[in-house]
Amino acid sequence: MKKLVFLFSILFSLNTSACDVCGCGNGSSFFGILPQSHFKFGGLRYQTKTFDSHFTSNLLKTEENFQSIEPWLRLYPIKKTQLILMGSVQSNTQTIMASGERKTLSGIGDVSALAHYNVVNTFFDSTAHKLDHIWLLGGGIKLPTGKFDYTMSQDEVANPNFQLGTGSVDYIINSIYTVRKNNIGLNLDLSYKINGTNKNNYKFANKSRAIVNGFMQLTAGDFTFLPNLGVLGEYNSHDKQNGIDNQFSGGYLTTAMLGSEVYYKKITAGFSLQKPIAQDLSGSQLKLRNSFMCHLTLLF
Repeated sequence: MKKLVFLFSILFSLNTSACDVCGCGNGSSFFGILPQSHFKFGGLRYQTKTFDSHFTSNLLKTEENFQSIEPWLRLYPIKKTQLILMGSVQSNTQTIMASGERKTLSGIGDVSALAHYNVVNTFFDSTAHKLDHIWLLGGGIKLPTGKFDYTMSQDEVANPNFQLGTGSVDYIINSIYTVRKNNIGLNLDLSYKINGTNKNNYKFANKSRAIVNGFMQLTAGDFTFLPNLGVLGEYNSHDKQNGIDNQFSGGYLTTAMLGSEVYYKKITAGFSLQKPIAQDLSGSQLKLRNSFMCHLTLLF
């Protein structure tokens, strides 16, 4: 198998909350380690996240689960520039633990487009390097194709995050740096997401995120394995409703990430599991329990 180029891509978000507590704006996912950079690809990803909210209250304690199936495609419309397109179909469930009452929401989510330019990439030349470097710089846009219908109601839980989309046009800027020596490498991914205001006059807070990840390449016959271990940290301030801060929103989250990629000829599969290390979300009324992602992708 040819040399692998290892990189992380950015996040478009699907973090969530429960009841009147608002966590990080919905719509987030990190791409994980992508297949060889000189190939186009197409495939499917699956993501699931589980949150607990109001966990100190026997009456209001709620569990929320967010699942999505995401088709994704990478193209090269311009030399040294990769374009990643992604859609989503979502299925969200909110369960009030005391009563067992369950609310479900499913349908098409938001779509995203992301472009990165190779500022530095030693894999583009045939010269031997003691260290290989890749620096990708770019950004993207998320369009509000998913339904957002948040209204304050006395008859149901009011939650601006329990939606299929943000209802707004959002932007992201991103810098990805990867360094590798032989079969061991390190990746640093920095991103900043700028959220717009939707038709309901709700604005999810802008989000800062950093990922540091180490990886190792192992080969067995036609198979190549890429186990990886890292840390993700993110922060966002309060959301705004009609220009007024939502005090039950914002905070920080730090998770440990464990995953692996498997490559066989032009087929690649992988997974990533996140577990919280430290978190303070929505005034300490929201906790991420776990997050899991896997994918199956074909190179062409």
